[in-house]
Amino acid sequence: MKRVKSRSIYFATLLTVLLAVNKVDAYAQVDTIKNFHKSTSAPPSSYLIKNAWIRKGIAPALLLTSSALTWGDRVAVMEARNRYIPDFSNPLDNYLQYAPATGVFALSLAGKKGLNRWSRQAINWGAGMVIMSTIVNSLKYSTKILRPDGTSYNSFPSGHTATAFMNATFLHKEYGYKEPAYSIAGYAISSFAGAERSLNNRHWVSDILAGAGIGILSTELAYLIVDRFYKDRGDFFSDFTIHEEIDVPSFLAAGMAYSYCFSSTDATFSGIEGVLEGAYYFNKRWGMGGKIVFAHFPFMDEDLDEDNFVYKGVQVQKGMLNEQAMGMLSLLVGPQYARTLGSKFLLQINALAGITVGVKGNININGTFVGENNTSGPITIPLVSYQPLAAFTCGTGFSLTCMMTPRIGISLFSDYKYLKPTFKFTIADELNDFPVNENDLTEQITINNLSTGLRFTAFF
Repeated sequence: MKRVKSRSIYFATLLTVLLAVNKVDAYAQVDTIKNFHKSTSAPPSSYLIKNAWIRKGIAPALLLTSSALTWGDRVAVMEARNRYIPDFSNPLDNYLQYAPATGVFALSLAGKKGLNRWSRQAINWGAGMVIMSTIVNSLKYSTKILRPDGTSYNSFPSGHTATAFMNATFLHKEYGYKEPAYSIAGYAISSFAGAERSLNNRHWVSDILAGAGIGILSTELAYLIVDRFYKDRGDFFSDFTIHEEIDVPSFLAAGMAYSYCFSSTDATFSGIEGVLEGAYYFNKRWGMGGKIVFAHFPFMDEDLDEDNFVYKGVQVQKGMLNEQAMGMLSLLVGPQYARTLGSKFLLQINALAGITVGVKGNININGTFVGENNTSGPITIPLVSYQPLAAFTCGTGFSLTCMMTPRIGISLFSDYKYLKPTFKFTIADELNDFPVNENDLTEQITINNLSTGLRFTAFF
């Protein structure tokens, strides 16, 4: 391994939780906003962030900031897709982007009372579509960013993702406060649609994050405008606080993080992590949790000291040492502690232990061959394959969750992991003529891993 440049922080939130949760009534529902103001049953608010629009803007601001932070490293993120699933192709994202809005109108036609009657729902949805389409298309045809598959110059931002998150927020606004499962389902579908845009090689991660932020913001702006026109906050209105809703903070969560490692070989490397996490709490303070972490660490190509040499009778020029990205999967379990902060913030701390297994990778020389009659072309010379063996892993971490609904929050988290895997190296068949000491083909490396990122969290 070798030292590589540290990459900018990946605050990404491409995936959320595919789980329905128990029905939770927020506060006693009132028929109109006028009656709500007269009601004495609703407790006073005690927000750490008192301005409602600052609270509503947290998620879009984090997503748009994440888009900016990942802009310089979007190619490296796409390399992770090309490393593990280069042939992925699925058209489901074309249809999933509209699924949450379809759910709203289906529930309304079925007589399910949400925040508004169907006519006002349609106005809210139409206003959101107009705002979202205007922002997305203005940016697409002014920024002129090339798509990762090279087909056109309208990659930024992702229109599919913006539509999906606009519709998910529409479902959340209409039915999520009464039935948190609807919000979870809507954001799960929209997140999957956004992830597919990257997996299908149609969008960079920065496009998807910006699209998600624009989609959420568009629906919030639409409701602000329509509510001003109607002079109330909905035909039927309710609110919530975390103290009323989450007595036992069991949860499932998914997210992504920037990861930085330093090792006993003085090598440092950075990459990204995808995280699936959950915990079952026995009371409002203590529980047991588990975490699945997949980490991807790309390495930089390195110039060879000798860039002109002969390989199997062929002249090779402009040789570069290429190390295939390292992938590692960790399965961890351990105790969890939780404590509420204010009315809509939750702090959680964990101590975890488990096992980490690695993905096989190759180390090659990439260059240009020069043959007879001045023929030339690219050439790859295999050198070594490596395999990180299973290793015991332990660590600790914390998360701070801001509640967006009675059962859904967005969490900033940071983790530390310690492991000492053994790397096994195998010389390529083409180099078998070289004498190699078997003891030189294994190396045990201590790795200290720090990661920071964002996740969507669903409580049940």
